[in-house]
Amino acid sequence: VGSLVPFVLLMGCRCVVSDLGEKMFTFPEETNMTYVKVNASAEDLAAITICLRTFTDLTRAYSLFSLSTPSSVNEILLYKQAQAKNKFVVQVGDGVAAFVGQNYDYYNYYYLNKWQSICTTWDAETGLVQLWINGKASSRKFVSHSNITGNFTVVLGQDQNPEEGRLHRSRSFVGMMRDIQMWNYVHSEMTILNYHRNDRRISPKGNVFDWQYLDFDIIGNVVVEPEQKLSNN
Repeated sequence: VGSLVPFVLLMGCRCVVSDLGEKMFTFPEETNMTYVKVNASAEDLAAITICLRTFTDLTRAYSLFSLSTPSSVNEILLYKQAQAKNKFVVQVGDGVAAFVGQNYDYYNYYYLNKWQSICTTWDAETGLVQLWINGKASSRKFVSHSNITGNFTVVLGQDQNPEEGRLHRSRSFVGMMRDIQMWNYVHSEMTILNYHRNDRRISPKGNVFDWQYLDFDIIGNVVVEPEQKLSNN
């Protein structure tokens, strides 16, 4: 975990959207000045499930989801390494797990220019974290037994460990993102599979935050627009 260095909000928009259900965030450029800050209230997390959908043509590394607390930046981090490395990284507290092999499966290839579903789960009781790409589960790995405590800040499209107070242009997400959900418990395999299938009738809404009624700030150039469904499958 890096040192906690605050970065400056250069320009922002507090957004209240009555229904994000059929919309998406578009991050249109590589920059160190753009991200979405999710406003959520929770002070103690002993387990999590985080799910989101992304669409990008990036082959370099990038950050998708970062949760910080007053004492730690990137207390939770979901990070994709360069396409050639065939690896996702999930950090919880001081523990880091690398997941290899989910990018290049015959039936579950991590495609460019195609909607992907990404979920991760973690439980402090066991300390185990797991990653799900397009409904396909990874091996379960140990990261941390410690609860996540203190008011937290969630950032999408960047991590929260800046260099000299500035975000990382080289780690910024460029593409589209939607259906971001977070729960304070571990979902079952079937529930995560239903999320991947985009079955909104039976997929539960996040109880930490729910995409449909998300409270968020836009910093920099992020566009909220109707979701594109041409490449959902």
